[in-house]
Amino acid sequence: MGILPSGSTKGSAASPIDPHIGGLVQYDDDGVVLLGVITGTKRDKFSVLNIRGREVELPRTRLYRLPSGTAAVGATLAAKSEALKAISERIEREATELNVEELWSFVHEDCRSYSVSELCQSYFGADTTEKHAGLRNALIREKIHFKRDKEGFEPRSAQVVGELTIAEEAKKRKVTVRESTVGFVTQRLKDPALPIPHDIAENFMLMSEVAAGVVHSDPARQKEGKELVHLCGEALRVSENMPVEKRAFEVLVKCAYFTKDSNLAFIRHDIPTRYSNESLEEASTFEMPKTIAEFPDEERRIRVDLTRKHAVTIDDISTQDMDDALSIERTPDGYELGIHITDVAWALPVDSALDSIARRRATSLYCADQTVNMLPPLLSEEKISLRQGVVRPCLSVLVQLSKEFEIRSSTVTPSFVSVAQRYTYDDVDLLLEHEDETLILLYNIAAACEESRIRKGAVRVHRREVVPFLESDGSIRLLEIDEESPARSLVAEMMVLANSLMARFAQEHGLPVLYRGQERPDENAQQAVVGVPEGPAKDFTARSKLKKSTIGFEPAYHAGLGLDAYIQATSPIRRYLDLCHQRQFLSYFKRQKPWITKSEFEPLAHEVESHLNAAMLASRETRRYWLLRYLEQRKRGEPITGTVVRLDTKSPLVELDEVYITIFVKMTKPVRMGERISLKITSVDPQADYVRLEPVHEGARQ
Repeated sequence: MGILPSGSTKGSAASPIDPHIGGLVQYDDDGVVLLGVITGTKRDKFSVLNIRGREVELPRTRLYRLPSGTAAVGATLAAKSEALKAISERIEREATELNVEELWSFVHEDCRSYSVSELCQSYFGADTTEKHAGLRNALIREKIHFKRDKEGFEPRSAQVVGELTIAEEAKKRKVTVRESTVGFVTQRLKDPALPIPHDIAENFMLMSEVAAGVVHSDPARQKEGKELVHLCGEALRVSENMPVEKRAFEVLVKCAYFTKDSNLAFIRHDIPTRYSNESLEEASTFEMPKTIAEFPDEERRIRVDLTRKHAVTIDDISTQDMDDALSIERTPDGYELGIHITDVAWALPVDSALDSIARRRATSLYCADQTVNMLPPLLSEEKISLRQGVVRPCLSVLVQLSKEFEIRSSTVTPSFVSVAQRYTYDDVDLLLEHEDETLILLYNIAAACEESRIRKGAVRVHRREVVPFLESDGSIRLLEIDEESPARSLVAEMMVLANSLMARFAQEHGLPVLYRGQERPDENAQQAVVGVPEGPAKDFTARSKLKKSTIGFEPAYHAGLGLDAYIQATSPIRRYLDLCHQRQFLSYFKRQKPWITKSEFEPLAHEVESHLNAAMLASRETRRYWLLRYLEQRKRGEPITGTVVRLDTKSPLVELDEVYITIFVKMTKPVRMGERISLKITSVDPQADYVRLEPVHEGARQ
């Protein structure tokens, strides 16, 4: 029954071990401190029987000697094990009962490291085996008041203790909330309508981010989310044989937090979908004057009354946020064309909550299952929308045209406008067929403007496009958009004209604005389409040769539009940078200087462009999701046709009819550029952006 001799424990990685059998020791095993007794020696190692009843061989440096005073009695290993258990229970009792904070208060004023023996003598007045080991275990576990220093412990400063105490309390709260979350998801199986408690709502956001594949700059948050998914997945018995993103999605669907169509793109790209209470309050309290006389004197001073002009809006039938109107009048020398843009800037103070939320959103998004307006619908669809029969403040572009539709002069001016007629695109297409004089005149002007741009180098590239809509029964309906229809061409050309003329005005008056440009295609661009069959393949090839658009504070040639200067300023309800441009113009008319300087505009533009890029990615991913859902709902085995549009990849790229998206298709026989092929859908997973297609007849040519 030998006990290891006592000695100083300071200044070494481990205490010297007396080779006598029976000495009590502790050692770390994967973060756990184990009690053991030396049962033998072998070369430079010791045989140790641990509290778990196992014998292990350990080097001297792994062992921490406990002071003598208690013997591990027993002739057999079983007896020694029983003795170790009894000693361990007494050690654990000492560790549990130790008041670490009180011990710290005795010694923390001396900034030095203490041996365990010193702390025992200071606190207990004795250094017995159980008290020594118990105190050591307590300090190793409780990391707030003491810092482990080799075999000793150094008391932390009061400031550090305070900081660590707060952190530890937060950690405990997090564990409690996690346990509550796991319990709650099982309750939601029985009652899907059960409201989510406020204290665990953040955990559902964490799991949502995992489902969406959000990559965090904070790895700890990402790890925490995955751990939550694992625990909740176990509670809900969701299979582990799937990627963690899919498992998170299944967990959230099962507990009715998600539906099968929940928009992961919005989560992935951090797209806000709710308005702050303050912004909603501002939208509610804002009142648009009903007559010109009710507007402030300053507004009446700078604005031209154009309410007698016959202004019309042309939009989709579902559009409610109407931000542009057109008017045309004959003059002695030709015509006066008016392009009128609703004045959002007047209704939206720069330092308002509404402005803050619009700046963060950057744009409106129109999806199959929801519309996410940049501004609350009460404003965007009601109070500032160019609704028929009401007075609205506008920023108008007035263009003087010759009888041959040549532009003689133009001006930009604040105005008052009252829309006389609302048209849909279908209305206008029909009226043009019936030779409506006013609309035909507008169309001919638009056609003349487009022809002028084409002469200057503008490029016309056809793109087939459909818009998916979610029906009440959950099915997907597709609406094909013909961008080259007379009505859409008319409106698009008028907006291009307005934006180019406002760009010229800003340039002439020194207003800092963001010009959009596009470099000319490379010289071989025309050669690339030679020999490519007309249709989707040729259109795809032509689009692929266009350069990316540019943005800057200096005018730049826009090859796609054939214009020397171009800005975007005609959609201030839907685009925040258009609103910024509107503020620049209105500030000039009110104070003869811009709202902000170039150096002030640059960081703002960078911020908004970042949000805008995220919104555009989310929009594209969402649209593709619904188009894949459309493919998923098609009758199994029903063929779909497509056109080969690219061959320089491992598998041919095919543009599908009906949905007009491109998919790589594995073929076993050669195909030609522009060849139409018949395909069958073998697998679709919209959430994973996966679709697999196979040819119905390999190499069949139609």
